[in-house]
Amino acid sequence: MRAFASGQEVESDLTAQVVTDPSDLDAVWSNQYEKLALVFADMLGKSQRVAEIGCGRGQLTIPLARRVKNLQFVLVDRFVGTSYSKSYKALVRNVRKASLLKRTHIVVSDYMKWLTTQNDDTYEAIISSEFIPEIDSNETHQFIQECYRIMKPKGVTAHSFLSPIPRNFRQKLLITADSNPLWTRTPPKEWFSPKPELVIKELRQTGFHRIRKTTVRAQVIMKADAAESWLKSAEVKANFYERNRKLLNESGLEVPDWVIVSGIKP
Repeated sequence: MRAFASGQEVESDLTAQVVTDPSDLDAVWSNQYEKLALVFADMLGKSQRVAEIGCGRGQLTIPLARRVKNLQFVLVDRFVGTSYSKSYKALVRNVRKASLLKRTHIVVSDYMKWLTTQNDDTYEAIISSEFIPEIDSNETHQFIQECYRIMKPKGVTAHSFLSPIPRNFRQKLLITADSNPLWTRTPPKEWFSPKPELVIKELRQTGFHRIRKTTVRAQVIMKADAAESWLKSAEVKANFYERNRKLLNESGLEVPDWVIVSGIKP
């Protein structure tokens, strides 16, 4: 299974896309997952049975399935609690629309409860996108260990999340809005996202090798009405927008870089 070289950056257009119309946001985020799917597809290679933890509405599943025709998915989610996983019906609808019902098995379950019921050496790949930010460091440790246990030798695990390290003030503003309890109604357990080095360390200590970190530039700036719409969808309090209205109108929020950390079981 081929992986990107350590530290490689996948560059998109040199100029960031500026979005002001909220009606454009769905297409913008779909494009983000298309870019992630391209990298995941390269990492998974000839995998056949893939478990995706925290699949949400299928935002990564569907573009990935289109790119790798032989993949069979086990999709695991509780379908509660986050803006990415609100609706089981939405996932079924999206999977059906993409003609993927025969290639997917949907499991409604807590991720750890499901993992601990799986046999050793069962899956050729375990993946997630934006799932690790929803758990804490202790849970991440247990999660990585269980991924290792249920994966077949030479299997790959890959996990994507938005970088917690901002490159500019627009990214810092988005991270603050989405993670500071002062502003968000749904503060994370521990972090906006883990530092990539922490996930890399867990993979290495668990026994994975050929560990890689791949960076994908999001290059999306949301301004004015688009910024307000995104903040509402992320359950950020209205007073954040009111306090930062001028800044959001003139400079906006920028989506941080995507980080994909992967490893292979010997």
